[in-house]
Amino acid sequence: MTKAAATGVFTLCCLTLSLSLSLNLHAQGGGDVAQQIKQLQQDSRNAQMKNDVSWAQQHLADGFMAGNSWGAWETKDEFIKDLQNKANKWKSGSISDAQVTAFGSNTAISHYTFTYEADMNGTHRARTVICSDTWVNDSGTWKTATTHCSMVKGK
Repeated sequence: MTKAAATGVFTLCCLTLSLSLSLNLHAQGGGDVAQQIKQLQQDSRNAQMKNDVSWAQQHLADGFMAGNSWGAWETKDEFIKDLQNKANKWKSGSISDAQVTAFGSNTAISHYTFTYEADMNGTHRARTVICSDTWVNDSGTWKTATTHCSMVKGK
């Protein structure tokens, strides 16, 4: 009886370790999820460059919050209002160094560098920022739950 219990505990520990390693490897690798998010990340910035409100409405989660590189928070409604503002004009923008980590099939984090030039509410901005976005799978559609960008020193 003791030998059977010890074998059962050992088997349970091995299964737990195996599951833990499998989840960790999936979170680090991400496979198809990581590729989907990288493409959506690029699509997001392309839509932003064009002030594409419809893309934002489809791919920003309810409760979305943005922290921008000039130190302000924006809700989903405020972010969309900024896209509609004709005084905001994007001249250029490019993503580099994109990395995505998937945490299962419903959550992913992207980290990237974004270099842009734009006129925002009458203020010219040309800078490089580092950004982190949290993506969630909402009934089959990937949406950004939050984004945060910080200015890179010296750029």
